[in-house]
Amino acid sequence: MKLLKADFDNWHIEYIPDDGARIAVLRYDGHDLLTGRPDLFRAPDRFYGEYETRPVFGYDDCFPTVDPCSLPGRESECRDHGELCWQKWNTELRGNSLICTTDCLLPAVKFRRRLTFDGSRLSWRFEVTPQQDEKAVFLHVMHALLPLENIVSMEIPECTKILNEIDSRETSLKSSKELGEYLLAFQPGSFEMLLLREIADGSVKLCFRNGLKLEIRFDNHLFPTLGIWWNRGGYPHGGQLRTECAFEPIPGTCSDLSKSYRDGVFLSVTPGEKLCWDVTWSVLQ
Repeated sequence: MKLLKADFDNWHIEYIPDDGARIAVLRYDGHDLLTGRPDLFRAPDRFYGEYETRPVFGYDDCFPTVDPCSLPGRESECRDHGELCWQKWNTELRGNSLICTTDCLLPAVKFRRRLTFDGSRLSWRFEVTPQQDEKAVFLHVMHALLPLENIVSMEIPECTKILNEIDSRETSLKSSKELGEYLLAFQPGSFEMLLLREIADGSVKLCFRNGLKLEIRFDNHLFPTLGIWWNRGGYPHGGQLRTECAFEPIPGTCSDLSKSYRDGVFLSVTPGEKLCWDVTWSVLQ
């Protein structure tokens, strides 16, 4: 698969159109913000889902779900981590932007991701346009894997409850400060997927070991749940163990579209309209 590269002042990006428009490298001033491709990939010795059958790194889009499930109102099954990461995309460099588009079949929509680089800010704009005469319902989750070992502090929004998504239980953690301390003290060989429900603010601030600070901002009215994936070499067993984390705004109650749909929390767009939303990454000086 062809790897394309582009530079925008202090930003450097490498992406693979034929691999879900995966962002393989994203650097600011020479500092990597995403995990890199493993030197040697080894698939797990048991089935962890289709997504784990290939190298997992960098950034891709999870749409219309993360967990495989049935599309609401249809008998069709959506793939593990959604449909888009398995597709070929069209990409175009235009000014200080990288525009990536693809057609999704489940649901039938045109999906557009536009990255605009402006000084120390990276603006992500997403657009969904129905291609058929029916309402499209979906989740969209930014699957940006960050280098966990380089994060030394974080500011996370307060929320009403913190759930462990893997075993569907509420944790004993009571505040964002307590959660941050818990994650930074994580022992090697452990992993966890946490859901912060009804977050008070759409902001995450991270400080990296090299002094770089990154702020992620999003609309918490559209994305009322924040998912935190924290994997310190504990997943997947019998495969390519990884050290990675992700802070994922979720427009549902969990990573499963069908469950979120039953809970009445999801995104939708009707024929003849277009739904757009923005997420910004700002490097703080």
